[in-house]
Amino acid sequence: MIEKLKKLGLTGYESQAYIALLKLGDAEADEIALNAKIPMGRIYSVLSSLEEVHLVRAQDTRPRRYACVDPAAALTHLCSTKQEELKQASEEIEALAGDLKNKLSGVVARKTEKRFWTVSIGNESHDLVRETISGSQKELLFFLASRMTSERIKKVILKENYDGIMEALYDSVKKGVEVKVILNNSVDFNELEDSPIIKKLMRHIGKEFNCRLATIPATPFDIIDGENILLQMLNPLNPDELFAVVNIRDEKLAKELRSKFFTIWDKAEVYLGKNTNTKI
Repeated sequence: MIEKLKKLGLTGYESQAYIALLKLGDAEADEIALNAKIPMGRIYSVLSSLEEVHLVRAQDTRPRRYACVDPAAALTHLCSTKQEELKQASEEIEALAGDLKNKLSGVVARKTEKRFWTVSIGNESHDLVRETISGSQKELLFFLASRMTSERIKKVILKENYDGIMEALYDSVKKGVEVKVILNNSVDFNELEDSPIIKKLMRHIGKEFNCRLATIPATPFDIIDGENILLQMLNPLNPDELFAVVNIRDEKLAKELRSKFFTIWDKAEVYLGKNTNTKI
């Protein structure tokens, strides 16, 4: 019980004193100290603290006698106080993270001639895609559902992993990143438009968020801010499934792939949502 009370915000001595007094019913400080095994030099400050948090009441006599507040009422108050502390701590953490995010995002990395790359496999590949999209600042060029069939589109794209990627795309749009997505032209994307996250994205269609339909390359790639590349490696045994993602930081390669992206983009069919497809 003592450990659980400590998790709700009491100190070890406060927990010991409360439980001892609960068993005694009412008692003077010296008796509480003896039963709770608390030094006499500490017992009055401990009881005073318990009074402040409304767990103990004192009889104003000489010597003072103490009794516990009803446990149900005491725990309700303790929980409420702890929840408020956690809420304030959460708000402080969010404010701190926001401040650090702005400051750290402004740090400019030194230019390097060396190519930097990492590889993620399986579920970690989805995490890498999501994290890289979240870090975009200016432009995001993205291929979606490269080999996926219409029958599987709802089952796969809106799974938790892909839903996180869609949320990252939406967050990028909200912060002003120009997002261009090339969709697999053999997939019926109308199937997705009832999804809450897709609905939010579609509100920005034709503005910060633009989509076109085209045949997607055998090895799809995404380009972030003209320097960061994601190469999507599909599972050869199941082309619907993302097997691995290679993240490459290389401005020269990104420039070449960006040119290839816009070669496909310029010939692609504009997608504006349900029943509104038009050719360019």
